[in-house]
Amino acid sequence: MTNQFRLIRIGPALLALWLSTLIAGCGAVAPQATPLPTRTPLPTFTPTPEGDVIAQPPAQEQPSGQEQTQPPAQEGQPAAPEQPAAPTDTPTPEPTPTPQVAQLILNDNVNIRSGPGTNYTLLATERPGSTYRITGKSPDGAWWQIDYNGREGWVFGQLATVTGAERVAVAQNIPPTPIPPTPTNTPVPAPAPAEPPAAEPQQPAPPSENNYPFILGNTERCDPNPGQTYFEGYVRDMNNNLLNGVCVHIWFYEPRTTKCSGCDGVGDGKWGFSPFGGPAPRGTTVEIFVVQCPGPLPMGGLSSNFGDLTPQSPKWVRTINESEQCTGITFYKR
Repeated sequence: MTNQFRLIRIGPALLALWLSTLIAGCGAVAPQATPLPTRTPLPTFTPTPEGDVIAQPPAQEQPSGQEQTQPPAQEGQPAAPEQPAAPTDTPTPEPTPTPQVAQLILNDNVNIRSGPGTNYTLLATERPGSTYRITGKSPDGAWWQIDYNGREGWVFGQLATVTGAERVAVAQNIPPTPIPPTPTNTPVPAPAPAEPPAAEPQQPAPPSENNYPFILGNTERCDPNPGQTYFEGYVRDMNNNLLNGVCVHIWFYEPRTTKCSGCDGVGDGKWGFSPFGGPAPRGTTVEIFVVQCPGPLPMGGLSSNFGDLTPQSPKWVRTINESEQCTGITFYKR
């Protein structure tokens, strides 16, 4: 039976006690053999200042060839965070091209109206080269709505050069078509007592095809125009000089409009009508002829309270079966 002890500064009394115990144990006889118990390492005695021995358990040695490793993460605990990836360069977005502004430039002295048609109120007449921003168009595409000094104006498309208007939508605020006033019946006064008839003055004979003050030239040209039906022409003298201030009237169904040549800033000797605000109804018969001027005409012509509508020229007559534009209709003063 071997025991290893490390004795550090053992006192005499303690040494005697230990020897007696050892002798007694060796003399005892065990009654039967028993299996040896598993040897437990004896404590190590560490001296204290008073000379006592303190038992300490032996240091356990780490098996060779094994390294201490970090225990794995327990269930429920978050894993160690991964290092974030290095940021990548963000591509610079391409600039969006600015859409072209829809606008028009007037090609001539042009009337600006309150709606898409010559039967609308005339706002003003602007000079060639005036530029305006387009804000809409008429359903037939013949008229352009513009920003006219902060209000809505309308220009006939054939009198202007347009750019950037491919995506212009139909205007949503088109004013209703003006309706001419209904004439009222004037009461007829009661007849006065009969008097002897006075001698009536000699009345001049009405103009006839042979003595009209104006004659009609064969100079017109009519072409299909699905978007708008209109008529325009000139008044000239026999030397082909342009004449201003001559009144021309258009009639269909009933008297419609009287205008004067060279008025409204349309150009010397020129007149024009766009009375339908779009295509003319199929089968409409139009008559255009010179009449006596009732006096100075307002901008846009006279559409009621006409003067003497006795023709002063042969009538230019045409029945419209398909929408068209007729130009160059010219009356000559004898």
